[in-house]
Amino acid sequence: MNVKPARNYRNIGYHVICWTCYIGYELFFAIFFFHIPTTVPDFIFFYGCNILLFYTNFWVLGKCLDRLQPAYVLLAALVTAELILFLAIKGFRDFLYMKPAGWGDLNRERFRQVLAMDFYRNIYYLFFSTIIWAVRYYPRFQHRMAETNLQKALSEKANTELQYKFAQSQNAFLKQQINPHLLFNTLNTVYSNTSLQSAEDANAILLLSEIMRYSIEDPEPDGRALLSEELLQLNKLIALNTYRYQQTIQIDYSLSGDPSGHKIIPLVLITLTENMFKHGDLRFPPRSISIQISDGGQLMFVTRNIPKPVSTSGRRSNTGLTNTKLRLDYAYPGNYNLQVTEDDELFKLELTINLNT
Repeated sequence: MNVKPARNYRNIGYHVICWTCYIGYELFFAIFFFHIPTTVPDFIFFYGCNILLFYTNFWVLGKCLDRLQPAYVLLAALVTAELILFLAIKGFRDFLYMKPAGWGDLNRERFRQVLAMDFYRNIYYLFFSTIIWAVRYYPRFQHRMAETNLQKALSEKANTELQYKFAQSQNAFLKQQINPHLLFNTLNTVYSNTSLQSAEDANAILLLSEIMRYSIEDPEPDGRALLSEELLQLNKLIALNTYRYQQTIQIDYSLSGDPSGHKIIPLVLITLTENMFKHGDLRFPPRSISIQISDGGQLMFVTRNIPKPVSTSGRRSNTGLTNTKLRLDYAYPGNYNLQVTEDDELFKLELTINLNT
């Protein structure tokens, strides 16, 4: 059974019934209360124009507003065109009807009154059509707006997840550049052989092994590690570099506040400290690392050192700082501040993070 044609016929029937009732209501008041004479040709012409104007405006509203980007300027232009066109049609019909009686002052005034009445009726049917259209399509607008907001939210969520996965994949790529099994098996062998000859050298190998193991370990599900563990590895890095430089440097290290209960994305403080050892001339002060942790979870990490002279081959690489800033952008958007101040005499790095975000 074909349901669609039956539904269309039923809708047409509803329209016919509604217009019949409405026109009957108007004719009843026009004839019996206001005693306005109406001929059949006038009745057919003017109500035909009014009904056509109603559906024309209804169609225009749908074409201009029932879209993702409503065309308000086009709608205003088309509605104005409708008003002028149908007023011209009615005015021309009135002109032909009144012309045989001559164009004296009385008929001119009457023509202006009739034209004004035609204008009023056009406005009335435009308004009537707009109200009916709005009542019918308002739920559809609400549904479309809700769908648009939902799609926007899903798009933002997908973009955020994509960025997060990008950061994870980048970290994973960096970790897998060296096979960890090969690395640790080799270090264990070297440690075993070295411990028989020099306890100090063996301890340095052990420190390196523990730092490397920490660097490739997977963080907790939230992508963070215990701050206390990060600080422990930071101390090992300082001890390892002190061994490298044969005790010729001593870092001024200070820590205030309680790190327990706080987390941080791993390797941030270690990378910034390694940057200090790599690019700083630590034979002379200042060569300090200062860490302050507030009870509210505010971390302030500050390093000060004299920069090494830039080699003739070009400027020093800032890859470590760039990657660290990228990771901070993903993990603490809008909740951290990294400032670097550098001249020929002092390199100062200051990182502030709200660890509770």
